[in-house]
Amino acid sequence: MIAVLTVPLFIIEEHHEAFFIWHYGYFNKLINPFGNTLLRVDSHEDMLCGCLGESVDQLEEDLSRIYRFTYQQLGIATFIIPAIYRGVINNYTFLCKYSSYEGKRTDKYVASYKSEGKCFKIGEINGFLPLQLQSEGNPWGRHQFYRHQEIGLGSSFTTGQPLILDIDLDFFSCDNSLSSTVKRIEITERAYHDFINNKYNPFRIMPDAALTAKKESDGYYLYYTEWQETPNYKKVSPDVIDKRISRFVDFLKQNDVKPKLIDICRSRFSGYTPGDQWEYIENKLIEGLGQLYDLSITHIDELKQRFDS
Repeated sequence: MIAVLTVPLFIIEEHHEAFFIWHYGYFNKLINPFGNTLLRVDSHEDMLCGCLGESVDQLEEDLSRIYRFTYQQLGIATFIIPAIYRGVINNYTFLCKYSSYEGKRTDKYVASYKSEGKCFKIGEINGFLPLQLQSEGNPWGRHQFYRHQEIGLGSSFTTGQPLILDIDLDFFSCDNSLSSTVKRIEITERAYHDFINNKYNPFRIMPDAALTAKKESDGYYLYYTEWQETPNYKKVSPDVIDKRISRFVDFLKQNDVKPKLIDICRSRFSGYTPGDQWEYIENKLIEGLGQLYDLSITHIDELKQRFDS
């Protein structure tokens, strides 16, 4: 009888929640606290270097604190860099849809400004890096090294480390316009009039002038508008979704990929996965993964009930 690999699978709603799931994973001995490989399956790399209001260095090994930090400090494109900086991940592999593509492996670093663990930058490692990091005039101090690579579905993949398989449903069909989300926040009447009348209101002079204020029957609202040349141009048909899932499952099978932990991000509230497709994609994907692994599925809401109380 062939043994089937049992793998914990966590379903999350938006991708920054993966930061908490990865820490939850090593707290429960599913992965290592340091030195894991991340195989990222997403339409976006999400490797932005954000600036945080709290230091990631102050999290220590307090899972409840990490949980709160995830929701209060991280965005859906700024959660991976802090995880690398903490050492949870030191191998980042981005899977592209293009079968023949295979980028070079690059040794990189993440450094924090004044070693505060709040603002980060990334760069390639070179012979001058040790001198730069040790220089008294260099403001970028505490750092972590990692390896970066991009591969295609036709590439070979292997790792000697515990593997996190990180999947976003938008890999299989993506709404680039975010048209399925209502991007508004209610504001006070005073804030509305200041936005309308003050030519130098901070929200009017942001680099990306994508905010408007509107008075409606039930109150005053600030709207975020994102321009797109061709709405939904990455959204595809169910037939294409099926083919992409099939090719992805074949990639896992051919490379004998054995993850220690899988997370699946729906991206339905942010709108990156089309609102009328996310459930279909999720069901088909889990069906495909179930052909390879014995899945133990947990939804983020189950963990929220424990950590919100």
